[in-house]
Amino acid sequence: MKKKLLIQAVIVSIISISCGNNMSKPSITDNSIHKVKEEKVNYSTIPSEDLLKHIKAHYDLGEYVKGKEKLNVLMENHPDSLNGVDLKMLKEKIDTKLVEIQAKEQEIAERERQKRVPNAINKMRSYKEGKKTIYADKSSPEFDTKECFYAYIVKDLYGVHLNFKIRYVATEWLNIENYMITVDQLDYSLTGEIKKKETKGKKKYKHELLDIPIHEGKQLETLNAIANGSDVTAVYVGKKQYKKRVINEEQRIAIRNVLDAYVFMGGKKTNEPKESYTNTNE
Repeated sequence: MKKKLLIQAVIVSIISISCGNNMSKPSITDNSIHKVKEEKVNYSTIPSEDLLKHIKAHYDLGEYVKGKEKLNVLMENHPDSLNGVDLKMLKEKIDTKLVEIQAKEQEIAERERQKRVPNAINKMRSYKEGKKTIYADKSSPEFDTKECFYAYIVKDLYGVHLNFKIRYVATEWLNIENYMITVDQLDYSLTGEIKKKETKGKKKYKHELLDIPIHEGKQLETLNAIANGSDVTAVYVGKKQYKKRVINEEQRIAIRNVLDAYVFMGGKKTNEPKESYTNTNE
């Protein structure tokens, strides 16, 4: 009898664990058009001359992301040129190829979006603010006490409006001036009015908040790039220093879900080729 009960308990445990795993967030395959990224390698130990040879080889082979990754490391010590090679010009050439690649990826992502759009609203939570209704991804923070990096939608009498919010929280002011976003080795930027707030209590925290409407063009292009990127980092650029944040898969998917809902609710989409970009190394 004891054996029978023990076996039943084990079976129930296995079923519970399996259900728990299945109920967790969907797999990368379900949520991204990209493969799982490889672990990054430390290129700083490679001699500069050899690193330059690697970069040229990557360019010739069409491995532009890997080439740009190594070029960024090389330009930390050689910002202009090395052995007669203009590194800024080489960077421009690689960036041009990266723009072309991301434009093609956006076209693929747009086709995938059309399949998701009918169910997009089911991934949102909503709440009222006066006559407005706010929609955000269910994984987005509900309180304003922590750091955040997410998109949301405002619906009012005049239609639907896309917005983006970034909050930085620390014990000292960073005095943020702008945000540099790197998506798969290509750089973008976000700017706008940054509001400051200090909490009360024994330990006072400094909040620096960017909360801006997202319009068509470069801003919407930046959000689409973040949503469909596989390797995304954000640099909060202050007056004297900066802070770097990795935008993880859950955050990227949340932004993508909001963009899907925005299209579903009547907002405009963008899949036009990129015309310009910024370079943090210049």
